[in-house]
This record gives sequence, structure tokens and C-alpha cells, in this order.
Amino acid sequence: MVAAIFALTFKNTIQRIVEGIMFFFGGDFKVDDIVYIGGTKKVRITRKGLTKTTFYVYDTKRKLIIRNDKLPHLMLEKTLPQNGEANEDYKKTT
Repeated sequence: MVAAIFALTFKNTIQRIVEGIMFFFGGDFKVDDIVYIGGTKKVRITRKGLTKTTFYVYDTKRKLIIRNDKLPHLMLEKTLPQNGEANEDYKKTT
């Protein structure tokens, strides 16, 4: 019985680590990207780690830390540039 509980816990831990690594090394989202959680809450990715990601929430001016294995359930959205134009969130001041 104890071995079964240990095996299940070990499996879940490995699965979370793999999901975190996939998000960390994936190119879909980068640090300083502005994304929308659920299509409504505007946040900036401030830090990507192997197990968790930190966001800055514009509405509340607070930070939000979320485990990487929970990110696929949040429905993260990122605006894309239109017609080859630079995204207004990423315009550089020169």
C-alpha cells in the first residue's frame, strides 16, 4: 500500500517537472511578454522558472505566481502583430 502511494506521488512529481520544463524551454511565451489570462486579465511575464512562472498583474499592481503545470488550464492569450506591424506592447523607443 505504501509503495503504491509512493509510486503515484513520484509519478505526479515527475509529470509536473516535465510540464514545467516544456513551458520553460518552449518558445510560445517569453519573459516580458504581455498576455491575457482568460482573455480579460492583462499580465506581464516577469520570470519563468522550471516549476513556476511569475506574472505582474496590471489591474492590481501585484505579482502572481503560478505553477507551470497549471498554466495550460488558464487559457493564456498573447496578441500578435497585424500585417507585419510591430505589436504596440513591444514598440521600442529609439
